[in-house]
Amino acid sequence: MATPPPPPPPQSGPGFTGFPHQQQPPGGAPGFGPPPGLPSSPGLPSTAPGLPPAPGGGAGGSGPAGGPGGSGRRGGNLRRNTVWAFVGALLASVVWSGAVALVPSLVKNHPTAQDLHGYHAIDKICATGKLAAFRQKYKMVDNYPLEHTGRNSSMDTMRCYALMKRTVSGNDTPDYATLDIRVELHKAVDPAPEYTATRDYLQQQKYEITDVPNLGQEAYYAYGDEPTSSDRTYHDINYYLQVRDGGMTFSLYWTDNYQDGKNYTLDRDSVRRAMLDDTRDILKAIGGT
Repeated sequence: MATPPPPPPPQSGPGFTGFPHQQQPPGGAPGFGPPPGLPSSPGLPSTAPGLPPAPGGGAGGSGPAGGPGGSGRRGGNLRRNTVWAFVGALLASVVWSGAVALVPSLVKNHPTAQDLHGYHAIDKICATGKLAAFRQKYKMVDNYPLEHTGRNSSMDTMRCYALMKRTVSGNDTPDYATLDIRVELHKAVDPAPEYTATRDYLQQQKYEITDVPNLGQEAYYAYGDEPTSSDRTYHDINYYLQVRDGGMTFSLYWTDNYQDGKNYTLDRDSVRRAMLDDTRDILKAIGGT
């Protein structure tokens, strides 16, 4: 396990959520990988697996620490997790651009803004929403979660990024996971076309899509499991919970990884239950019922 880097400085400087600045890898700006079936970004070294898409602003990606024949998991490297946070804001625009390209007619047919149903911006959604379900299973890494709220006459945005660690009995390598939450209050447009386009995008990338009843006007859960590019015994696992209620859109993205025959991550049902419980708490904290 690589020695964790020093904790990030206080939130400051340019960029969404004030995440720490990162050194650019050789060849250009920090890269991020595409969903399955799309070419890799040249920004990351060839040994690093790509980062998955995060609708509404996600971050993720993981892989082995040593490649074939190595030991440990690259997903436990805190420095890479911090890079994920840095590129998280970029992922939102990339995924949205891909979704709009797939379903362009949706954007043109729904121009009217929707009621916000009582939702309002708060300064710290994770602190107020507690994240009680995930905190029962993981411990927050120092100085996390990172939180930011932006207010604008057209849209308010709330963002929370968390890096978490779980000690697994009988295993020297902790299980690291990331949680990325984004809430947008659309005041000038109807977000329904974007929401539908993002769902179609994930479905076309072979994610498993399941409707979630009794959560907002519409909600779905998406799950993807794919081998990394460097060693196919290692897998990236990506979970999304997307909710729309009038002009409010919510996205929770959780990611981890595992190696075949050495599954140190939480089981799928446990993750899904934690996502649902914490999502309901956050939506209630920002005015939902």
